[in-house]
Amino acid sequence: MAKEVKRTAISISLFGEGGVGKTCIVGVFLGLEFQEEHLSTVGIEKNNSIIDLESGETIKLKLWDTAGQERFQSISVNTLKNSQAAIVVFDLTNKESFQRVTNWLNRIRDYSSKLPIGLFGNKSDLDNRIISQEDIDKLCEKENLVYFETSAKTNTNITEGFVKVATLGYKAFEKEQIRKGEQLKLETNKNKTKQKKTCC
Repeated sequence: MAKEVKRTAISISLFGEGGVGKTCIVGVFLGLEFQEEHLSTVGIEKNNSIIDLESGETIKLKLWDTAGQERFQSISVNTLKNSQAAIVVFDLTNKESFQRVTNWLNRIRDYSSKLPIGLFGNKSDLDNRIISQEDIDKLCEKENLVYFETSAKTNTNITEGFVKVATLGYKAFEKEQIRKGEQLKLETNKNKTKQKKTCC
């Protein structure tokens, strides 16, 4: 018997400097074969999948793979309008890509301070790692990030990372829907009170 898929679709936007492996991560998650060389993303690429959350619920997942080049960054951040969570990717062998994580976090939080954010330290399969775990832990604690050390090449922590971030995004989405429902109910009750006729 096929699993029931909830109609709710959770969207996650991926950010990070060019060359950190965002497109490879998305491709491996979707079941595609890892490619050592590929063309850089231009603008935005949208991908769809079905995912099982930590709660066991099955939902639709939309992934926005954004370009890291400076000239595309304003376009990339626009994907947040339709996203319930975000992931920032950096390269464990590239110091600048890690230093630029804060820049991406600021851009995301300029849009929404409540959006759940995951941090992926990619290329963990390589031996020339230069980003220390201590620096990563400090950043995650300061910025309240959920962290996964990933490798698109060996498919390490890719699915686990997406499941966790999607679960956080889904919970945030549910809370927002409840809040909007309560707000709508409050406004409706106010309108009903105003419409009541008083006796003379």
